[in-house]
Amino acid sequence: MQVSKQVKSWMFPVCVAVVYLLVWVTMPDRLIPALKIIKNITLQVALPLLIALVMMFLLNFYISAAHITRFMGQKVGIKGMIFSSLAGIVSMGPVFAWFPFLKTLKEKNMDDVYLANFLSSRAVKPVLIPVLIAYFGWRFSLIFTLLCLAGAWGVSFVVALSGKGKKPES
Repeated sequence: MQVSKQVKSWMFPVCVAVVYLLVWVTMPDRLIPALKIIKNITLQVALPLLIALVMMFLLNFYISAAHITRFMGQKVGIKGMIFSSLAGIVSMGPVFAWFPFLKTLKEKNMDDVYLANFLSSRAVKPVLIPVLIAYFGWRFSLIFTLLCLAGAWGVSFVVALSGKGKKPES
């Protein structure tokens, strides 16, 4: 039996609704506290998620892969480190989707140091910072973000020391 994608996408929400309906019928006194918890969590996360969605839209609208190529495609010293950090931070989607693009940059003689910095800087996601702040506060979020960036530069430094930023022989 073949199930369509549209039906599959509704299976989980429908199952959850059925479970809530069963709880309401069998134990109505437990449903109200559960719904209050859901409401509280939704209200806590709604604004940070809205901010995150707006930031994602703006980043995708204004920054393209061509912008990133221009700033990371050649050896430019500290500017290259800053640009590769920023590119890693604003890059969206799964990391494997970036591999073909990064391979192309590597073939155009992008230094391994910038590649390592780009991949390591992906740990910082500006669209998730509002949610991070909502859950853990400003101080933790700032320290965590700065340490992630310092770690990315540390990884780049180790890559620079280990291979002197040269392409491995094929």
